[in-house]
Amino acid sequence: MLFIKLSSVDSTNSFLKQWVQQSKKHTAIGVWAEHQTHGKGRMGTQWHATKGLNLTGSVYLGNISIDIQTLFEINKRVCLAVIETLLAHKIPELQIKWPNDILAKGKKIGGILVEPILRGAKVTDVVIGCGINVNEKALPNLPCATSLSAITGKSYDIESLFEALAANIEHTVRGKHTDDKRYLTTLYGLGELCSFERKDSIPFTATIVDVAKDGKLVVEHENGEREIFEEKALVFTAFSRCR
Repeated sequence: MLFIKLSSVDSTNSFLKQWVQQSKKHTAIGVWAEHQTHGKGRMGTQWHATKGLNLTGSVYLGNISIDIQTLFEINKRVCLAVIETLLAHKIPELQIKWPNDILAKGKKIGGILVEPILRGAKVTDVVIGCGINVNEKALPNLPCATSLSAITGKSYDIESLFEALAANIEHTVRGKHTDDKRYLTTLYGLGELCSFERKDSIPFTATIVDVAKDGKLVVEHENGEREIFEEKALVFTAFSRCR
């Protein structure tokens, strides 16, 4: 894998997509920046990170072939790759919060953004953005967030952390199968009664029972009725102040 380090960039995902358009020499590229001025989250949100303290990077993988209908499989695999990377540093109580957040001890420690490159109905390449809170000592304006350093009291080398993460992402995404069992056992709130807010801010409680193949969240109400939600159609009440 080719690695590129940048001091500052608007978005590593945007930089990497432009790089790939101009050069076809590599099928795996990792880019990380000490500072992102306009980091990208899912559905047009922004990822904010203090300069020099956190991991903000992207991975490009070419020569893949999956149906667009199963794109969420990449999302699941990347989340598991992040979990694997953080487990190597003994970060406790790691969970995946649907659809793209990584939690540690019940607080957000990172997130991912998967941007496919299509040819017809096939995903032939993908750019994967990753943000992890690393060396922040405190996040007073983000009550639902934490960092590696805040949890362990240690400082981390961001470059080596990103290289390990990029290697895990490539290995996992290029694998033949998704570890669905592990994904579900790591899923925040699975089998538990959770509080949600619908898009119109109406609250309700339901139990998370599954994530569908297309990435929609499946919940079960107390009367046994199941309901399926698309991304951004609901939020977890516990994280409503962190949108």
